[in-house]
Amino acid sequence: MSWRAVLAVILLIGGGLLELIAVLGICVMRDAYDRLHYPGVAAFGALLIGVAVVVRESFSLIGDKALLVGVILVLTGPVLVQTTVRSLLIRELGDWRAKARERSEEQ
Repeated sequence: MSWRAVLAVILLIGGGLLELIAVLGICVMRDAYDRLHYPGVAAFGALLIGVAVVVRESFSLIGDKALLVGVILVLTGPVLVQTTVRSLLIRELGDWRAKARERSEEQ
């Protein structure tokens, strides 16, 4: 086994473990706000898997696409979480700015 294959296996195991942690975290958490901490973990797991494909296949069509998917997931994850929190606040309070108004009125 070459060093590239060993490194790819290590990265795949790490990425798979991060994905497993993310899935378990989403399933175990009771509140939707608590669940939103785990998509970031899943995105980094996907990035590790993409890097493993690049290590194994080098920069080729497959490797580039795998890495691109991982990078897109890491970059768009915070936007997804922010949008989800905003929609949860709209659903619960009627306006996503209501929480900030309540805090400013309390002070």
